[in-house]
Amino acid sequence: MTRPTQESESDPSVLRATVAFFRLLAVAEPISFELWKTHGLTLGQVRLLQRIRSQPVVAGDLAKELGVRSASLTRMMERLEAGGLVERTLDREDRRRILVSITARGVETLGGLDFWRKGAVAQALQAMSEAERDHLSQTLEDLTERLRAQEP
Repeated sequence: MTRPTQESESDPSVLRATVAFFRLLAVAEPISFELWKTHGLTLGQVRLLQRIRSQPVVAGDLAKELGVRSASLTRMMERLEAGGLVERTLDREDRRRILVSITARGVETLGGLDFWRKGAVAQALQAMSEAERDHLSQTLEDLTERLRAQEP
């Protein structure tokens, strides 16, 4: 990871943004814990289930889309497969590729995750204007990509 420059360390806007980021994480952590406690799922696993809900996806493509390493995706899929939420099959057209698909139980589990649609985060976002939500989405996506670019 690259070290911030002296200039950015003294920039008040960098400090404000850093504090805001960690305040957001502090609010998100209990939500993540509740998801684990009630459903035995991580946010990453939920993202994976949401992504494959409409159609099977090639495992390698899924890793890229989710921004995880292949080994991490494999461990995630093993846990979800053990829970009966996903299944992996060989692609009939190219047997070197593995397709990941959601099971009926996985769809049912996603349907029971009301916190996405009714929880505090959804309510707070609904209180924002569409323009504010669009700006927030773009800013968070940009930050995510910049953070991923710095990973070893």
